[in-house]
Amino acid sequence: MLRPAQLYKTELQEEYASHWYDPKYRFYTASCGHYGNELPDNNENCHCLVSVSRHSDKVIGYISYDIDWKSMSALHFGLMGFMDTTESIMEFIGDVRKCIFDLFEVYHMNRIGWLCYADNPAIKAYRSFIKRYGGKECGYLRQTAKLQDGLLHDAVMFEILASDFHHCRTSRNRDLG
Repeated sequence: MLRPAQLYKTELQEEYASHWYDPKYRFYTASCGHYGNELPDNNENCHCLVSVSRHSDKVIGYISYDIDWKSMSALHFGLMGFMDTTESIMEFIGDVRKCIFDLFEVYHMNRIGWLCYADNPAIKAYRSFIKRYGGKECGYLRQTAKLQDGLLHDAVMFEILASDFHHCRTSRNRDLG
């Protein structure tokens, strides 16, 4: 279940800090270390959400993105999961999907865009998602960030336009009906 991150600030900060030294989380920060997870006191230009387990009310993930209201774009997605079971992983994935669907269907965004490091295991899921919902890999940045491992990493740019998203959703529903 998606909730405003500000309502879970203490729990989110504890989860975030507890993963600072775990190498699998190096892809989240785009830097050599982690920094405090400062939550804004409003949602005008940035939305910060937590995924909360329906069974335990425990924070299982964090989702944030910037909003550019002039271009109706949601940019710089940050996803960080704190899951430890298959059930919580599936719940977090469902919340990420709901968040993206809401951007197009509730907030009427025209475009969503994000980066993923080329060697991040999550890139497979992003490629599958954009294929399913009409997105594109629209760029490749070489040696764009030095992460905690001390290496320079390449990044892939992804985007989905509302027109492509809605076309794919309509086509899928027609095929299912």
